[in-house]
Order: sequence, then C-alpha cells, then structure tokens
Amino acid sequence: MARGGYKPMPDMNRIRNFTEDDVLIIQQGFEVFDHGKQLTDINEIMGYLDSINASEKFPTVYNLIGKIAEACPKGANFKTFLETFQMYLGSVETKSGAQKLFDALDYDENQYLDKERLKTLAKEIGEKITDEELDYLIEEGYNCPNGKIDSDAFVRMILKVNR
Repeated sequence: MARGGYKPMPDMNRIRNFTEDDVLIIQQGFEVFDHGKQLTDINEIMGYLDSINASEKFPTVYNLIGKIAEACPKGANFKTFLETFQMYLGSVETKSGAQKLFDALDYDENQYLDKERLKTLAKEIGEKITDEELDYLIEEGYNCPNGKIDSDAFVRMILKVNR
C-alpha cells in the first residue's frame, strides 16, 4: 500500500480496454509488489514473470510490461502502470490507436503478424481457433494471401470492424 494509504486510481476514461472488475483484479496482483512504497518496482514484477515463464505463456502481456519497466525505470504507482499499459495497447477507434495495437502485438518487431503469432495470441486470450480459420482470416479477412498481416492491412481491418 502506498504511504499514507492513498492510492491514485486510473482514470477509467483513459483505460477503456479495461472494465472496473479488470482494474480491481489487476490492482490485487499489483499490490503484491508494492511493499508499502509509493512506487512499485516494475522490474520486480518482470522478475516474477520470468520465474513463472510468462514470456512463453503470455508473450504479449510480458512484452508490454517490459516496455512499462523501460518507460518507468524508477517504478510506477498503479495509476501510472495501468494508464501506461493502455497507452502501449492503443485503441481500436483511431488509426494511430490501431497502429499502437499492431505494434503491441508485433512484439518481435518483424513488421507483420503471421499465423503462428495469431495462434499464440488466441491462446493467450483463451480462444480456440483452427489453422483453417486462421488461414481464412489472414487471406480473406485481411486480404493478405502471403500469410503475413502488415500494419496497413491490420489497421484497415480494425477500423473497418469497429465502425
């Protein structure tokens, strides 16, 4: 718990990808690492994630938290942590937000999302999707017959679906 008992909460308008229940669950996990300090050491969280092999199980979240650790080398309170997480995650309402989402998903920075990356992402969020469904999504949905979704195709599809 932060000194004096005051914990600034994230502005729900700035973290639109999260419900209030999501925020409470994430906050409970975050509090494990706060040790009564004003700022939580994000590298300590990364150390824990390394110990449970989260980079293989949940590579997207692992990489996003790694970016937060780099952006907040002195640590972060919960509000800053979650708002920074949302900033890296982007949004589906704007072209720049959809590009940020693509960048978050393309954590290996190879400038495309392929079938294996989408399969990993589906597994991370608990979705079961067949290879045939992925092939169809990539080739027909994103119009990428080469099997690689580049950022332009991704942004176009995200904006089209969310209009």
